[in-house]
Amino acid sequence: MAIPVEEAIAALSTFSLEDEQSDVQGLAVLLSAERCATSSTIEYGDVAAYRLSLGEDTKAINQLNTLVQEGKEMASLLYTYRSCVKALPQLPDSMKQSQGDLYLETYQVLDLEMSRLREIQRWQASAASKLAADMQRFSRPERLVNGPTITHFWSMLKLLDVLLQLDHLKNAKASIPNDFSWYKRTFTQVSTQWQDTDSMREELDDLQIFLSTRWAILLNLHAEMFRTNTVEDILQVLIVFCVESLELDFAILFPERHTLLRVLPVLVVLATSSEKESESLYRRVKITRLLSIFKNDPVIPAFPDLHLSPAAILKELSAYFQNFSSQTRLLTLPAPHEISPRELQEYPY
Repeated sequence: MAIPVEEAIAALSTFSLEDEQSDVQGLAVLLSAERCATSSTIEYGDVAAYRLSLGEDTKAINQLNTLVQEGKEMASLLYTYRSCVKALPQLPDSMKQSQGDLYLETYQVLDLEMSRLREIQRWQASAASKLAADMQRFSRPERLVNGPTITHFWSMLKLLDVLLQLDHLKNAKASIPNDFSWYKRTFTQVSTQWQDTDSMREELDDLQIFLSTRWAILLNLHAEMFRTNTVEDILQVLIVFCVESLELDFAILFPERHTLLRVLPVLVVLATSSEKESESLYRRVKITRLLSIFKNDPVIPAFPDLHLSPAAILKELSAYFQNFSSQTRLLTLPAPHEISPRELQEYPY
């Protein structure tokens, strides 16, 4: 028996249609699972509707991807940072009585720039903590059964790459220490008129340590990773993934290839936390394979006028990660400026 149209319309009007419901994608949209799936075509916006068994995995991917986007904005801010000190006016001798006002205005200008650096400092601490927690979920072999997926691998690697680039930019910007020196000097002058500046001084000291310590971001990431559980298992899995992707020449674009080349030396340093773990790593990935990759790409693009060298990263990080300093074969890799012209002609690129 057919239902009258009026009754059907009345029945439909009783349904509650809320805003911001998950959009179920049609069958034409594919979820790629191959090694080249560096990102999802739908960004997992509808996983709640599908109720996938990998819900925990996809939730973590969304969080990591959000951090990657935020990190890229931080990197752009740091890359475009220019010194403010040279633009500050200098008072002639006849106006020395106005020196206090100049200090105050200088402090206000520099405080705006330092607030951006504080934001980067807070963000990297939060990102490192979340990346370490995500890796610790897969720190045991049995947890690798239900993840991480290939796309999850890429999300981890991209966030690590962003942290590495932030650290590299912080090390390369000579204008930042100059501005901070002036900022601290003006703070000392103007804070004498204020009360209860202990918290401000503590925050200033923390920022000074962050800006003056080379590779502070990677050191903080290392501390977060090994705070509770060891993460050598997942680090080794990521290293194997990077090496196989680079060796087998999968269909990945240059940005993704450069990401793998940038993070691989950092992963190797983090994974060799002890002699035992080093032996475990080299049983899975022969050191000759790593040497071949690093030799074939001695220089890797990072930003338009900034580049990274795997050999230089390994050598510099060895001073901060003492357990890695015994890896003599990796540390003997020549840096770009150490390669002879004759050897340069043998490189394929």
